[in-house]
Amino acid sequence: MARVHAKSAGLLVDEFDFSGISNAMTLSFAETPADVTAFADTDMTYVQGKPTFTFDVNGLWSTSSPNYDGEMFTDLTATARRVGIYPGGLTQGNVGYEGPTLISASPRVSTVGDAIACNVTWQGASAPFRSQIILANTITCNGSTVVVNGTGYNSGVIAATNTIIGVWRMVELGGSGTNTIALEIQSETNDTWGSPTTRINFGTVTQSTGANGTFIVTTATAPGASESWWRVKLQSSGTGSRTFQNYVSFGYFVTPS
Repeated sequence: MARVHAKSAGLLVDEFDFSGISNAMTLSFAETPADVTAFADTDMTYVQGKPTFTFDVNGLWSTSSPNYDGEMFTDLTATARRVGIYPGGLTQGNVGYEGPTLISASPRVSTVGDAIACNVTWQGASAPFRSQIILANTITCNGSTVVVNGTGYNSGVIAATNTIIGVWRMVELGGSGTNTIALEIQSETNDTWGSPTTRINFGTVTQSTGANGTFIVTTATAPGASESWWRVKLQSSGTGSRTFQNYVSFGYFVTPS
């Protein structure tokens, strides 16, 4: 079995890539059983509890690019920040974990002889999901309409009792002029993509709405059909020469009853 070096780990917070800042990460997942024992019961009785998680990220204090300290301080009063951790790095096809979070602690640690640390504990605001990066690319607009079909990934047939979820992060925008970029996630029964179906539509982002980076989270009911292949379709248009750097993650979770 191939080993994955910890230095490769990727850290995404909303539309920000802080992978080079962190030096230690701990992911804790829990589902605490609830005690429902009655006096008449012979033994202790439990029911399945609700899932929860925490992401503990130790990082290096930084006020310059990418301004890790400033963003983490802002997040102290923010809600439902979307954190994604990818142990193998932000390479297309890699698997990680995503979830909405709240900061529960964020100490700055200064020890003589050591680098100043900025550590954060992210408490899950709802259930996490196991995700896969199905698109990691940079697209440069050339003044015409360009359609890019991403690599297909076999994620299996996803039952209709689940909710599919996509996270589109535009972490960098460069160039000049007027451009738009539209993105959707499609499914198909095989990797030939003869008749794909749009399952998640993120809509369109312009150079104005994505000026400082942007992220969009979209969910839909899983098809529960025979489609097991998933990919991204991306379309850019406009007269400018903008460059968009994108990460798209995809996964699913059991729909709450």
